[in-house]
Amino acid sequence: MSSLTNFRLSAARIAVPLAFGGNSQQQHTYFAELHRVGMITQALGICAYSLTWLLMPDPYHPILSHAVLALLGMLASLAVRSRCTTLRVLTITGACAVLSLTFGLRTMADAVGDAGFWVLPVGVFMTLAIASIFNGGLSYLAVVAGVWWNVGHGLYPVHAGLPDQAWVPLMIVVSILFGLALNISFSLLRLRNFHAKQELTRLAFQDSLTGLNNRRMFNQGAQLLHAGQGGAPLHFMMIDIDNFKKINDLLGHDIGDEVLVRTAAIIATEAKGHLCGRLGGEEFGVVFTGDRDAVCRFAAALVDTVYHSFHPERAVSISVGIAEMDRSQDLGHSYRRADASLYQAKHLGKNRYVIA
Repeated sequence: MSSLTNFRLSAARIAVPLAFGGNSQQQHTYFAELHRVGMITQALGICAYSLTWLLMPDPYHPILSHAVLALLGMLASLAVRSRCTTLRVLTITGACAVLSLTFGLRTMADAVGDAGFWVLPVGVFMTLAIASIFNGGLSYLAVVAGVWWNVGHGLYPVHAGLPDQAWVPLMIVVSILFGLALNISFSLLRLRNFHAKQELTRLAFQDSLTGLNNRRMFNQGAQLLHAGQGGAPLHFMMIDIDNFKKINDLLGHDIGDEVLVRTAAIIATEAKGHLCGRLGGEEFGVVFTGDRDAVCRFAAALVDTVYHSFHPERAVSISVGIAEMDRSQDLGHSYRRADASLYQAKHLGKNRYVIA
């Protein structure tokens, strides 16, 4: 039952973005890629349409008002797309551009006199060409339906020069299915790239063992807090697991990792709302927002919680050095003061906190 539930959750996690284009975070990520691809595709479509119009022989010129209307629709869509900032607007402008182009091509086909002959080549080409510029199968299918209506209304059954007209609906269905497969493939690539970037970001800013912020992310957060003006006092807390080398040497690194993970979980739980992270090895850091009394109560509770979470199973404790962050000095000054307090806590017997 659990496996079936996990399968359903995984399927939903993939199917929803493929059908609807993903959540807001995914759409924000896809926007830059689709914006660039769509701009290039629309520009090429306008050039191809204009060139086709110019090269049409004199007897076959399309209705001028219709041809101009189609061109204006494409140009307006391109102008709006160039300035839009959301994937929703990008999709709408892309749909308008595609439908304007197919309307213009239908206008040209009508001018030739045998418009039915052009339904299949134009429809199939447009169905496949736009597969990459729409994120989400439903939006793609909606635009494709508009494409086939644009190029084929009033012309069905289509005379395509084929001896058996049953080929016509078959070719239309196959082109739509193939185009949908292409659209899903492009969407899957975007989805995989999105998850890969998320994982890389997590690895870059999260400690892989404990799940806390790593030193880089912690320092960035501390710098932002240190640079802030006003507000409650800030205290930098340096936390070290006592006798950790002895734990590794006597009990093994697996037990040492377990101690790190459990201690990190306690720090994360107790410090919720305050910046915390692993600084390296058995050292952790917390930037506590609050006055001197509040940080002392927090440190005392943290020392006590860690001690009682392991005892009597194992002799594990922490020492904590605390220093108020002085915004008139650089951040390293607060780090050094907290480190000196931590050294004092160790010297006084460990399993305690000292505030500078």
